[in-house]
Amino acid sequence: MAAVRVLHQSQISPSPRLPSQPPQRLSFIDAIWLRGSAMSERLFFYDFPHPTSHFIHQNLPILTKSLSLTLHHFYPLAGSIRPSPDSDDQFEIAYEEGDSVTVTVAEFIGDEFHNMSGHHPRSIENLRLLVPKPAKSSSSGQFPPILIQITLFPNQGVCLGFAINHAICDGSGSILFFRSWAAACRSTESVLNEISPPFLDRSSIIDTRGIRRRILETMHQYRGVFKKSSEKQDSLLVSDPNLVSATFTLSKDQIARLKECVQAKGVEEGKPLFHISAFVVTCAYVWRCFVKAQAYDGDIKQYLIFPVDWRSRMKPSIPSNYFGNCLGSCVVELNARELVQKNGNELAAMEITKSIDGLQGRDVGEALMATFDRHWEPARSKRLTVAGSPKLRVYDVDFGWGRPVKADITSIIETGAMSLAESRKEEGGIEIGLVLSEKEMNKFGTNFATDLLEIFK
Repeated sequence: MAAVRVLHQSQISPSPRLPSQPPQRLSFIDAIWLRGSAMSERLFFYDFPHPTSHFIHQNLPILTKSLSLTLHHFYPLAGSIRPSPDSDDQFEIAYEEGDSVTVTVAEFIGDEFHNMSGHHPRSIENLRLLVPKPAKSSSSGQFPPILIQITLFPNQGVCLGFAINHAICDGSGSILFFRSWAAACRSTESVLNEISPPFLDRSSIIDTRGIRRRILETMHQYRGVFKKSSEKQDSLLVSDPNLVSATFTLSKDQIARLKECVQAKGVEEGKPLFHISAFVVTCAYVWRCFVKAQAYDGDIKQYLIFPVDWRSRMKPSIPSNYFGNCLGSCVVELNARELVQKNGNELAAMEITKSIDGLQGRDVGEALMATFDRHWEPARSKRLTVAGSPKLRVYDVDFGWGRPVKADITSIIETGAMSLAESRKEEGGIEIGLVLSEKEMNKFGTNFATDLLEIFK
């Protein structure tokens, strides 16, 4: 039976020592992620053919020193998320001098590194042993922004596991932090001025439509749906040891062929599409394979919900190094019969493109609220969401041991999502991660492979 043995735990504070900072109120986009104190879980696997003692004495001091330097710029991660003392419905990020991040060092027992870091179906129960576990929130309702766990596979590899409260930042923000820490770790002389500081001003996210209160009211209205969903997921984790995580890859050529099919269908229907992205055809293809694997009734509505980075869409635009949440989302609706038909992939891709094109010129608050209103019906229907993005370049996060062997998002089990990342093996390819039962994963894998063969006939 797999297990982890904790070797060491430490608290890492920003260095040089940082005085207390003014609290930062969460933006209305941050507030969306307060529900359930949602944690985003990421794993990075690296080859490390050395004994545990070598890592503890040679590598751990470098990791902790570079983390301390990085936290000087990313100090909100060392603070806490707490209710604002002057408001009943506002939360803020507070950093007090001496605040720190918990780093746990553990050793994995019961499975081989290359089995845990593969693309084949792996036990999600075992994978989540590599994710740091948050302590229960205090009576004051405070939450840690981040937890870090370093798990060693002696003479084989190392896994860096992160649990980040989504209210603190989105995927772009977390990857910015990972890259900054990794660059400081690789540096022969880690110094503060070598780390590019993030843009921390959350007041730049302006609630032009006054939707913060509407968001909180809607979340309160649907608290029963959230509670039941959370209880279902918790029981699923305990009662279903057959849940597995697997990764599938679409090559550059396969993506190009999928684009050609969608373009041809658009021309046939007199609706030529001038830009079909790799993201669009990947989401469409996986969505169709997923619905086929679930064998849903033909009339049941299916929803695809995917994130949209709003940094460049804001007026004025937000810097690309903004550290916070700047995500909107799109919802696409089709019924199961439409998706599984012969041209279901092309239809899905065209609907996704239409949804993205519909964002042009829209205010972020307006678009978010429109999506937010539609989001609750999927909460009671069949849906697939999307986490991550190939644009984040997770395989560029190098701490000095080379590129990751594998990168995973394990929190997709909580949200019913597929995860997306760039292919490690081929520029232009995309990796797709899923968590399903073994039976469902086998069905999905069969659909994924056979449908590609049909497309390339």
